[in-house]
Amino acid sequence: MTIRAFIAIEIDSGIKDRLSEYLNQLKKTGASVKWVAPENIHLTLKFIGYIEEETLPDLNKIISDAVSCLGPFTISIGDIGAFPNFKKPRVVFVCVQDKGNNLLNIYERLDKGIEKLGIKRESKKHVGHITLGRIKSQKNISKLTSVLNSGTKCSFGVEKVSYISLMQSKLTPAGPIYTKLNNFMLN
Repeated sequence: MTIRAFIAIEIDSGIKDRLSEYLNQLKKTGASVKWVAPENIHLTLKFIGYIEEETLPDLNKIISDAVSCLGPFTISIGDIGAFPNFKKPRVVFVCVQDKGNNLLNIYERLDKGIEKLGIKRESKKHVGHITLGRIKSQKNISKLTSVLNSGTKCSFGVEKVSYISLMQSKLTPAGPIYTKLNNFMLN
């Protein structure tokens, strides 16, 4: 049996609440966007995709090895961005800053380790971000970009990262349902 999986940092409920308030402002623009449900807000470290359930022990070992040499660290969550840019946004996100490059270190170790499972390494540079929504059409896009541009410099809080999680994602018509499969503590 296959499961759809990703590796993530879960976000504190206080930060999720502040992000949810900001999402409510963005929703008022009437833009055609598939917004992330507040309970699903997270920082994806590595999207894996569909894998066979029997590879989970190997994946758990890879993740455990990737974080074994790192201690807890903090990330700052703030500043609004858009991929590819604000003029033609396809994805709206909030930036994640990590002064010690811990996120990049974990990401590179995960990317390299997961390659052993036959999953291709990413060709794009890793950008720490939390997705807030995906643009579906250009409806009211100018209103949205106006609000986004007014909030580019902001702060939603500081998150202490003491573990990362292996998550399962079940796609449903009402949106994805995330289930935690395992936590991996930072030493």
